[in-house]
Amino acid sequence: MLRNFLLLPILITTCAAASTRPMPIRCGMIPSDVYTCMGTPKIVQPGVSIKCDKSVTQCDRITCLFRESGWLSGDKLDKKKLTEHFEQFKREFPEWSAAVDNLKESCINSELPPQGVYINCPAYDIMFCSLSSFIKLAPVNKWSSEASCTYARQYAAACPVCPNDCFAPLVPIGSCNSCSLLPRSP
Repeated sequence: MLRNFLLLPILITTCAAASTRPMPIRCGMIPSDVYTCMGTPKIVQPGVSIKCDKSVTQCDRITCLFRESGWLSGDKLDKKKLTEHFEQFKREFPEWSAAVDNLKESCINSELPPQGVYINCPAYDIMFCSLSSFIKLAPVNKWSSEASCTYARQYAAACPVCPNDCFAPLVPIGSCNSCSLLPRSP
């Protein structure tokens, strides 16, 4: 009886210590609240977004957004206009300068391979690459301190940012065009 009485405090201490450890980050789909938690200003004007809401695929929707925003010249991306847009964005929101500078270099001024499951959709590729840049380089002071945003902050710091379509059952694990995935959790 005395032996059982002595084991009880050890078990309670062990259980309490185990419950205070943070949950491991599970890389995979982008948390749905990541954009609101990081306080990103809108990249595309709301009026333009409404015009493109009825598009069938993400590629069609983002191509529509680019066309309506004037970032397409025929079927080709107008990199000059897109760069001008992000330069204006940087002037309006200087705290996002690092993300904008990174996206201009990585997404606009380089040969960008497909980012997701769409093989020939340059508007999608640039938009997703830009959003990835914003997630990875969000200023610390822009992240919401609410408890509900803890996972989104941890995800942004620890995980590769891959389009959610890359996690479709038909897409092989570890591949999604140029997106290099870490082993994902169930």
